[in-house]
Amino acid sequence: MYLYVSNKDSYCCTKEAPVLRCQSLMEESAGGREETEGEAMLWSLQEAVERQTLQIGASACGATAVVDVLKALGMEAAPEEVDRCVQTSLRRNEAPLPDYLLSRSQAGKKSENPLSPDYVPSIFKHVPSPIKKRGNLLVDRFNRRQALKRRRLQREIPAAGSSFITNSTRPENAPDPSAGPSIRDYTEQENDSHSLDDSDIGPTCENDKCKTQINSLKLEVQALRAENQLLKENISKTELTESALQNNDKRVLLLTGLPTFSILMALFNVVSPHLKMKSAFTLFQQFVLTLIKLRMNLSFDFLAFYFGVDSTTVSKVFKHCISVMYCRLVPSLIVWPDREILRKTLPNAFRNKHFEKTICIIDCFEIFMENPGNLLASAQCYSTYKSHHTMKYLIGISPQGSICFISNGWGGRTSDKFITENSNFLSHLLPGDLVLADRGFNVKQSIQAFQADLKIPAFTRGKKQLDPFDLESTRSLVSLRIHIERVIGVVRQKYTLLQSTVPITFTDIDEENDVMYLDKIVKISCALTNACGSVVSAL
Repeated sequence: MYLYVSNKDSYCCTKEAPVLRCQSLMEESAGGREETEGEAMLWSLQEAVERQTLQIGASACGATAVVDVLKALGMEAAPEEVDRCVQTSLRRNEAPLPDYLLSRSQAGKKSENPLSPDYVPSIFKHVPSPIKKRGNLLVDRFNRRQALKRRRLQREIPAAGSSFITNSTRPENAPDPSAGPSIRDYTEQENDSHSLDDSDIGPTCENDKCKTQINSLKLEVQALRAENQLLKENISKTELTESALQNNDKRVLLLTGLPTFSILMALFNVVSPHLKMKSAFTLFQQFVLTLIKLRMNLSFDFLAFYFGVDSTTVSKVFKHCISVMYCRLVPSLIVWPDREILRKTLPNAFRNKHFEKTICIIDCFEIFMENPGNLLASAQCYSTYKSHHTMKYLIGISPQGSICFISNGWGGRTSDKFITENSNFLSHLLPGDLVLADRGFNVKQSIQAFQADLKIPAFTRGKKQLDPFDLESTRSLVSLRIHIERVIGVVRQKYTLLQSTVPITFTDIDEENDVMYLDKIVKISCALTNACGSVVSAL
């Protein structure tokens, strides 16, 4: 190797490429150079070609330079000895591909770890603070790992055989205290908890004391494994997975409001193909989370704490699952009854000449909501009957007790008559149908316009008492109309979100369906109630 320095450029020649460069310089020297000032040559070009030392190894430029410097000073040294003393970071050609690529990026560099043989103290005092911190962190981590390995070896090697193992050959995989940290030391976790293999422990002791200690350790390991398996089973029981809820209909009813696990899975199979996969939730967990929110009205913050995610993530999952359930479950579970099928399955209480043509029983119910910030919306939603801001819904059930109609939400100030006439309910009626309702539904003319009939309890206005015929008719009507009150109570009790004061954010309109999220929640709750048993007896 030779060093060529000028006021324009400098070259460091090694292996084959330097020879070509040296020959070109010799040709330039023979032909003469105009600019020669500022050049300093330890050897002539001819001497450099003759005396240069080819690079003694890949990325061993430093060791090669030391050999040439010693030659220039008249001192001879074996390249292998120089390479051993310099200890440059070299490429690890026999290492796996990741370690080899990493060694290539570090080849020829000094190590920042003071315990490494490649460490070279810096002559510059002003080293950037992040580099200092990182270097100190690596040193501390290396020391901790070495101490952890030594303690692990001391625990697993019996004390009685420690003297024999100390005098024997060190196991192949045991750490060498004099060696520097490897790449694995820097990349593995600090608290490594994996156990050593049998080959790492070394030769075992044969005396009775050692065997007794080994047997006790084996018993302890078996007890720990049994305890670990028990803990895994207990955790699996508390997780919201298919296996945790299978064969446990009581827990399914408690968490989701559905009577059996088979019904839960049937509904999930309808919804799951349209759910989006989330990193923090499985598709089943998204579905069950939504049902739990409807069933127990747990806050998004609590659900986020339970699942270990952010509350915003839970809110997005809930709204997405609600939208999918609205599109897939509501159209198939809330269906207007077919007249012929309804007549064949009519309960006995309706099988008389007064109510045999009953097609639907209607009523309205209200859900409390937060006070809207807009004054007009606040006035439209205030219910004088409830003395609170509410959303009002028209609900209709068939004589069998299944919910066959549920309207969109209206402000609590809206009258029952207005909702009935403007909620698309009348379009379902056929000539000859009979609708049962409460006194507040003064919509007989609107229903008769569709050639149907309406029956409501008789009024005592202008009368001291009802006629015997009206009294008996009203008593029979009330005994049948009470079923819709029971259905509304079941929906509220089964999905307690409808009992609370819903946040104003639930009145936001989903742009995809142009429906309020609260409307979706109410209709989904009714659809899920239809998946359960009816409150009306068929007898």
